[in-house]
Amino acid sequence: MKKLQNYILELAISHIKIFTYFSYILNFLTATIILFWLLKKSIPNLEHIDLEALVTIVSFLAVTLNQLNRKLFEKTEYSPADVLALGYVNNFLVPVITQLKEDGIKKPSLCIYKPYKINELEGSNIDAIKAELRNKEYSLVEVKLNLKQARARDILTIQKNDSNQIYFDFPNTLLSLISYIDYKAESKANTSTDKIKTELGVNLIFEFYKKIEELAKEKRIHKNIKFCTADLKQF
Repeated sequence: MKKLQNYILELAISHIKIFTYFSYILNFLTATIILFWLLKKSIPNLEHIDLEALVTIVSFLAVTLNQLNRKLFEKTEYSPADVLALGYVNNFLVPVITQLKEDGIKKPSLCIYKPYKINELEGSNIDAIKAELRNKEYSLVEVKLNLKQARARDILTIQKNDSNQIYFDFPNTLLSLISYIDYKAESKANTSTDKIKTELGVNLIFEFYKKIEELAKEKRIHKNIKFCTADLKQF
């Protein structure tokens, strides 16, 4: 049933105009049939049809369609994660990677930390991750990078012994989604707030990194970025 719902939802998204018009027509027909039923009048040329049964059928279809329409709206709603990803790529990734190449680094590699939960990007958690890396004998140094296309930025470099130096970033721009998540969670009644926050946070993180991948390919920097876990495992 879940697969069928997802299939119908994807089908509606790909034909959103047709779906919207059909929704309007069905709601109009439902209202008309209910009006005839309330007035106890027969519909012209359909006198042989049981109006009560017809009202039940069209009401069910209308409710189902309206629920699908609500889910369609939620899915196609412009995501704040996409907006953040756009700013992150244009205002940070592109200028940084471009500057590194101009500074003579042929193949700069920038690891972007990918959290499971957004609060992993809070200052105390970032400090804990850095401490763990130092305990594993990694050398962590913050260098100031003067950018032509944007303001100067401090960027973290990580290196172990004679291994290649990598650049590392914690995208704490995601922290701005916390207030959005709180608002969305509180606006949903009869549902566990913590559960909604967790699910919404996971979805927004997924959307953020997916958008980064798309934009990185457009900007031709996709070969210079990797997503990393706290132990520098890349994926």
